[in-house]
Amino acid sequence: MDNAQGSIAGTTPERLKAVAVAFGSEPLLTRPNGTTINLASGYIPLLARFTFEDKAAKGLRKRGAGQGPETPIFFSALELVRDNRLLMLTGPAGSGKTTFAKYLCFRLATHFCNSHLLICNELGDIREESWETANTSPFYFAIEDFESLKRLAEFSLPTLLDQFTHTLIVIDAIEKAGEIAQDLLNTVFSSIREFENVQLLVLTRTDACERWVLPPGMVRHELLPLLKTQRRQAVFEATGVEPRQVTIGLGPAAENPAVFILALQAGLSGDRSEEILDQWLSVVAPTERAAQLLAVEAFNRLSDERQHYSPHPLTRVAAPAALLSCDAVQNLLAARHLATLPWEIGVELFHRDPRASEPILRSVLARLGASGRSYPLIEGLLLGSGIEAQRGALLVADLVADSETFRVRVTRLLLDVISQATLSITERVKAGRILSRLGDPRDLTALAGVPAGTFVLGSDTHPNSQPLALVSLGPFRIGVFPVVNRDYLAFVQETGRHWPSPDGADEDRATAPATDVSWHDATEYCIWLTRRWRASGKIGPGEEARLPTEPEWERASRGDQNSEGPVYTWGTRWQADSSNSEETGLNTTCAVGLFPRGASPYGCHDMAGHVWEWCTTLWGDDMATPSFRYPWQGGDGREAKEAPPQVRRVLRGGCFSSGAAKVTCTYRGSLEPAGFWRGNGFRVVVAPVPVGG
Repeated sequence: MDNAQGSIAGTTPERLKAVAVAFGSEPLLTRPNGTTINLASGYIPLLARFTFEDKAAKGLRKRGAGQGPETPIFFSALELVRDNRLLMLTGPAGSGKTTFAKYLCFRLATHFCNSHLLICNELGDIREESWETANTSPFYFAIEDFESLKRLAEFSLPTLLDQFTHTLIVIDAIEKAGEIAQDLLNTVFSSIREFENVQLLVLTRTDACERWVLPPGMVRHELLPLLKTQRRQAVFEATGVEPRQVTIGLGPAAENPAVFILALQAGLSGDRSEEILDQWLSVVAPTERAAQLLAVEAFNRLSDERQHYSPHPLTRVAAPAALLSCDAVQNLLAARHLATLPWEIGVELFHRDPRASEPILRSVLARLGASGRSYPLIEGLLLGSGIEAQRGALLVADLVADSETFRVRVTRLLLDVISQATLSITERVKAGRILSRLGDPRDLTALAGVPAGTFVLGSDTHPNSQPLALVSLGPFRIGVFPVVNRDYLAFVQETGRHWPSPDGADEDRATAPATDVSWHDATEYCIWLTRRWRASGKIGPGEEARLPTEPEWERASRGDQNSEGPVYTWGTRWQADSSNSEETGLNTTCAVGLFPRGASPYGCHDMAGHVWEWCTTLWGDDMATPSFRYPWQGGDGREAKEAPPQVRRVLRGGCFSSGAAKVTCTYRGSLEPAGFWRGNGFRVVVAPVPVGG
């Protein structure tokens, strides 16, 4: 079996181990002086977008006055493989997926002789990375096309699993199998399901798998870009320059591992990928003609995905073949040539395959923009219809913020991206961030009317939601969206109230839900908002803005759905791409309103997942079991405004890290009123002030 994949019939354990051990000798980095560092010595431990706080009871914490959130401690990719039997790791081109997979196989084949020190956040905190394992046989398969994955899933794996125990199956670049990849992944899962000592690691581009429904029990995490502290340490180890004096590889473009490697050999900071590539080519290519041929070859390869990297004798360069064949580097090379061609070719390429060509066109726009020649291409990308124009707007938005003509068109198209939700969630998240920065024109303080009525409260899906009962409520209005950062920030700026959110003033996240907010904070915001809305005439003098009671929240969420089983805002069966939940894989907040398919019967968005939402209702002292149980009793003190600090208040709706069982209309959570987390927020209700209130 070679380094990629192949028939394993008759392959001995010794041969399989030798392949994995050989990965450690593959060249990885090239120093500015031209000497190389192999994978075993030069691997930079990749981190994932998953923290210790995320894992620990979903991160719920209680803080004292003036206390901020904990410093994030990120898990490494290796630790996530260690802790999960079935894992999918995702990342963009050049994020280090293949390098990590080969390094992991090398480490397993050499029995993890030593633990490694790991930089685990931007502050440079260090801890030990280890995996106490023995006799685990790693098998690495790089997928090249549909046939290679089909062969692996249907023939190779079943044979392999009959021969070995304690096995890690690594499937790299599964997206290259095309549209059938998800079905074949399920076939792989069926093959290993019975083998408890078999682990599965699948690596793929983030944009290729975001709509996949993963097999039961499979966890999905995304790789982080390289932190500056990691890059400083890597440059120190490669060159001997003290970390505090390092300037190479610290620019924003070099957070991509592949681009960082280019920057290291080129000796650049890494501000722009295109500058890095050009300087790198001047170092490694024997002639300018050779550099041009490399770019032409990369561009020509776009028209034939089956054509793998195989350098022409005239284009051999002083760099590891694995680096030159990396998708991120090939994209930059292709863009270098495409920038010299008529703009219509770029538009045609983008319309033909927007996903594959997006990073290439982005690089082309950067090159043309630097010389003031990007206008025709921008115009062409925005002239398409429907989805084509929406994707074009996402591509050019960062380049046209100062152009009023383009700005209006881009804003309109980005609003279509959000409201129509035809594009992927990754694209919608990007649209939300750009709109936030441009000035999102949506009314995010809009209220939805909920009519008076009697409805079913509760569910048989959890003991804390039982027994079910009929509850009658009068009419009220409730926020269409949870309160967002830009509105909560206005409250903080006017009142001076402490807010520990690290994202509160980030212009890219102004329309994300306000989080790191305690029950007391949310209550004070409602008092402040009542005064403002009365003064503006949005609500009457006899109305108030406040948190919802638990029945109000559930009524607004489920409407008149009377099912005794699971109830979601959209119906009684799970529906993909309808909520920011664990299944979506974002593991963070995003702009509100990106999941219109998940709107409640009254038009409320983001009530399934995204952030836990505070209610006025008391829960009790015990996190697991409420003191105020069902059936609902409105006069038993559970709506008391004052209570001891240890008495928890109800949270509803689940959050971005909650699974399908918790993002229902009926699941009940709780937290101490002083508690806060990046996964809990709130929305407001407007209702008449109670008599005597």
